[in-house]
Amino acid sequence: MTQVNVQADAVAAPPPVAEPAPEAPPRFNRELLDREVLVRKGRAFMNRVLDFGQRKYHRALGHAAAALPEGPVGGLCGLAAQFPFTSEHILLGYAQGMFPMDKRGAIYWHCPDPRCVLPLDQLHVPSRIKTYLRKGLFELCFDRDPASVLSACGDRKNTWLTQRVQDAYQALFDLGAMHTVEAWKGDRLVGGAFGVALGTVFTVESMFSREDHASKLAFAHLCQHLVARGFTLVDCQYQQTHFHR
Repeated sequence: MTQVNVQADAVAAPPPVAEPAPEAPPRFNRELLDREVLVRKGRAFMNRVLDFGQRKYHRALGHAAAALPEGPVGGLCGLAAQFPFTSEHILLGYAQGMFPMDKRGAIYWHCPDPRCVLPLDQLHVPSRIKTYLRKGLFELCFDRDPASVLSACGDRKNTWLTQRVQDAYQALFDLGAMHTVEAWKGDRLVGGAFGVALGTVFTVESMFSREDHASKLAFAHLCQHLVARGFTLVDCQYQQTHFHR
């Protein structure tokens, strides 16, 4: 009987596992790169064209505005009429010397030339007005009833101070920019004015009077108050007799 002697190292080893072949590097897509470069260049070119067009358009507007009888500010009044009518827009207009009026349902902006302004360092209150102030013909105060002042100023035929303009100024009052000066006789509001304070300038927008001297005394009281508060100028917009006095 033949003896078979099996040794451990005689067992056949498993075949080696073949390593995967390395992946080929991605092919360079020159066509895709060229397209991306072309798109970027196209966008950059369009941006340059648009920027140039806008600057050229702005310059053209400036040249056109300067050629108008009212000058650049007159042109700005026309442009401002295209903006939304908001309280913030009103303040922006005042900062440029413009003020709004509602005419036939459309907002127009104005900047009169010549313009009536009162430097407060040259304020002169006539002696007769001072006498009336000392007599205390009316109770003069500020910001007691702004809605009633706006309503009274707008209570006239073909007024520019329509309800939507009143609402806009009421919103300015809520922001602290619009103020009223009021003349009261007992519990009746008999005169007053409203305007906008911006910096050290106070612009008087409109006045009304239901008693003799009520609006004149309210205006004089306002000017004295502004001097005490460090204001430098009252913008009256259009010339009126009592402003001149």
